[in-house]
Amino acid sequence: MSRPVSIKNEAILEAARKIFLQHGYQASTKRVAREAGVSEGSLFKHFKTKADLFMAAMETDAGILSWEEKLMASVGKGDVRKNLESAGMQILEHLEVMLPCVMMVRSSGITIAQPHRNGDSGVPHPIQRMHALANYFRAEVKAGRLAMKNTEVQAQIFFGTLAHYVFNKTVCDFRLVSPVVYVRTVVEMILRASTPEQGKKGKR
Repeated sequence: MSRPVSIKNEAILEAARKIFLQHGYQASTKRVAREAGVSEGSLFKHFKTKADLFMAAMETDAGILSWEEKLMASVGKGDVRKNLESAGMQILEHLEVMLPCVMMVRSSGITIAQPHRNGDSGVPHPIQRMHALANYFRAEVKAGRLAMKNTEVQAQIFFGTLAHYVFNKTVCDFRLVSPVVYVRTVVEMILRASTPEQGKKGKR
């Protein structure tokens, strides 16, 4: 879920985003602090490590309703297929930004430390997003609109399949079909395995 970011944090994130985009991950935190108009020590009071700062700067979406929030708000409403397709497209867009960033950090031999800011639980962000998907699936199961025995596994399949698409596009410059067609296919796959039996019988 998106979290409110203080003005000071947002100023730091904007500065970090600017510096990292210009100079890459090797840019110093001292340079980021100077751009933000704060001391380097103050910067690390907000973000425990450089990797935390980098990841937060690259994925910040302050003021924007996240796909997780939109998806949870759609529980029991509208068409499940369309809701998942919309979320899937947003996830792809997010992954297209974040995957190269993660690869850049990992290529430096750094394991990304888990954030503990603004109430974060320390769970890695990709795992948080899979949990968000699983929460949505559970809510729709409870509403009788989906039938899943293991929502966490289905969420990982959904998120992981989209991540694989972005990985192939980023690393191999390979794209079998357009993002829209791919997302629709993945959603169809999930729904074929998750349609309540009563709904299946009703279609016969």
